[in-house]
Amino acid sequence: MDPRKEQVLISPDTSVRATLGTIDQGGLGIALVVDDDRRLLGTVTDGDIRRAILRGVDLADRVASVMHLDPSTVGPATGMQEIRAIFIESKLKHIPVVDVDNRVLDLLTVSELLTVPLSNPDITDREVEAVLGVLRTSNLSLGPKLAEFEEKVAAFAERRFAVGVNSGTSGLHLVVRALGIGEGDEVITTPFSFVASSNCLLYERAVPVFVDIEPDTYNIDAELIEAAITPRTRAILAVDVFGQPADYDVIEAVATRHGLPVISDCCESIGAEYRGQKSSTRGAAGVFAFYPNKQITTGEGGMIITDDAKVAGLCRSMRNQGRGDGNAWLSHERLGYNYRLPDISCALGIVQLERIDEILRSRQSVADVYGRLLADVEGVRAPTVAPETTRMSWFVYVVRLADEYTREDRDQVIQMLRRQGIGANNYFPPIHLQPFYRDLFNFREGDFPMAENVAARTVALPFHNNVSVSECEVVVERLRAALLKTAVRAR
Repeated sequence: MDPRKEQVLISPDTSVRATLGTIDQGGLGIALVVDDDRRLLGTVTDGDIRRAILRGVDLADRVASVMHLDPSTVGPATGMQEIRAIFIESKLKHIPVVDVDNRVLDLLTVSELLTVPLSNPDITDREVEAVLGVLRTSNLSLGPKLAEFEEKVAAFAERRFAVGVNSGTSGLHLVVRALGIGEGDEVITTPFSFVASSNCLLYERAVPVFVDIEPDTYNIDAELIEAAITPRTRAILAVDVFGQPADYDVIEAVATRHGLPVISDCCESIGAEYRGQKSSTRGAAGVFAFYPNKQITTGEGGMIITDDAKVAGLCRSMRNQGRGDGNAWLSHERLGYNYRLPDISCALGIVQLERIDEILRSRQSVADVYGRLLADVEGVRAPTVAPETTRMSWFVYVVRLADEYTREDRDQVIQMLRRQGIGANNYFPPIHLQPFYRDLFNFREGDFPMAENVAARTVALPFHNNVSVSECEVVVERLRAALLKTAVRAR
């Protein structure tokens, strides 16, 4: 037993005043009342003592007069999942661990065990068996599962072609190369995204030209794109932020007027619908990503989707060291990369894709619970789903703090949540303020005020297929408490 926890063991003859000192010194908010053989007689918290004093109990009285005589306990063999469930359902903050003779072995605290991770992949026995099936063959790469996965993703995305790659980043890079974008070319994109959506341009020495974002969806503000077009503009790269499609009607209208291709970074939005149609049908080419925190996962992986046979062919060649179709293994037609997606990953992805409607429904349910619970939490703005988004594909659940909260306040809130076992993060730091982007392009704070305002106040809450209602309730209550503490400090 941890020495700090040993300090909270007291005898039933201890005074209420001394018990308060023990609780304060231990820092756990509780004392365990035990006999000479460490058998648990009861528990007492600082709240119990405060209520007892209001009833007229004297500080000199024995603690036995105010302790709980029948506290909840667990045994040393109790599983962690069961213990987590007890914490969630009972709202207890402490659970003593006792042996068959009721002797205290340990004291579990909610901050130690009630962890709600920021994300968690949803892997069933079907996925495990599919991967094992590939491992029993000799086709671990460029085998039949790759072709099957590509065919199924293309059908799901309503595209002619799909090209499997080892990450969404790799997919974006290959699309940029396949469209002939190179040194000095400009591509209009958003500063509010994961950094890969702009890094894929830097790989080819192209220049990202940022346009500020919408205040509600956090997607690129399509109305500002046209003003950013110059004679060097070669494409528009739209990002479906957090699973919500960009405003493709406006973006593609601008692109058509200027003869520009649209690249759809749909790494976060598989299955989303825009104006009643799959958003994956938009743009000259798009890219899905299958990292473990995504809606479906292949461990690592991505998929290029397009209706352009030339783009698909170039990407297929470049992902495999520049080899051409049917060419000898050591014959290379162009500069290429090792961006291949193994059959093990494809087998996993096939089963995940078969479950995607179930997965998206589960994520929508979690989002609905959060939306209901957050409705009366002051200082928090829940995500906005635009009318054009007829099906949201929830990637993460990101709330935004009110403008009176500073970036420092937001960071304090995140740290408070983490200390209590709640996975939380800031999504996303603006790309233009990343150190090497500042150095390369001389970006400064104030260049894209809406993106900066949003980024300074975002908090990503735990979100995955299987977040329970009880876990959502815990997360929101702890967020509410963290906001109150932050507001008090600010005053």
